[in-house]
Amino acid sequence: MKLLEDMKKVALECGNIMLSASSDELSVETKTGCRDLVTKYDVAVQNYAVSALHEMYPDAKFFCEEGTDKDELKEGLVFVIDPIDGTANFAWDMHHSCVSIGCFKDGVPYAGAVYAPYTDEMFTGAVGHGAYFNDKPMHVTDLPLRDTIVLFGTAPYNAELWDETFRKAKDILPKCMDLRRYGAAALDLCYLAAGRAGLFFEEILALWDFAAGLVILNEAGGVAMRLDGSPLPLTGEKTNIIAGTEKTIAESGFMNGTL
Repeated sequence: MKLLEDMKKVALECGNIMLSASSDELSVETKTGCRDLVTKYDVAVQNYAVSALHEMYPDAKFFCEEGTDKDELKEGLVFVIDPIDGTANFAWDMHHSCVSIGCFKDGVPYAGAVYAPYTDEMFTGAVGHGAYFNDKPMHVTDLPLRDTIVLFGTAPYNAELWDETFRKAKDILPKCMDLRRYGAAALDLCYLAAGRAGLFFEEILALWDFAAGLVILNEAGGVAMRLDGSPLPLTGEKTNIIAGTEKTIAESGFMNGTL
């Protein structure tokens, strides 16, 4: 599929930009608060991705985390880009971050490429074409929740959600093998798709956090929705999310009000 191959090429080059960063030259700024960080590499990666994809697809639009590239999502091809998901990890040289490039087609998630440069892991998927890890087919786990790892995000920019986040984390811990908080939602969704974990939840995410991972997860046999079971919004507003398999989501208790 040419579109997905083009997205992979751009994601790989974005990863090379990330790898070129030197810790002693990282100039970190804040956006909405002290935890909401941006570096010059976030901007550089986004600028490269937009320029490269625009050259390949001149009629495409863009919905991006950094800057003002937030075009309409309803018509044609729209690339939804998080240039560095896990910026705090990146800024602190923790090597768990990625570039996430999703593509909407006429308002519907259509393709996704998520590249983790530090581990050289490429996760891809497109509607009707399956999901792949480094070009090999991948699928969600078929294990019950009790035998899997649960991933979660801490909503670090929204203090009003912390109590509810950690209440859920405490309540679900007895139902699973263990919990992990990695700090890059796009990779969390891809880890679900690759069968490395059984469930993921977070109280608030932006579209660029999950646009690519959603396609990849769906194509790997997983599902994602809002915490109340309703569909995820695809028009740009922020949302909560639960993702995994139908089995692990049912066993979590989120849908029946027991968690």
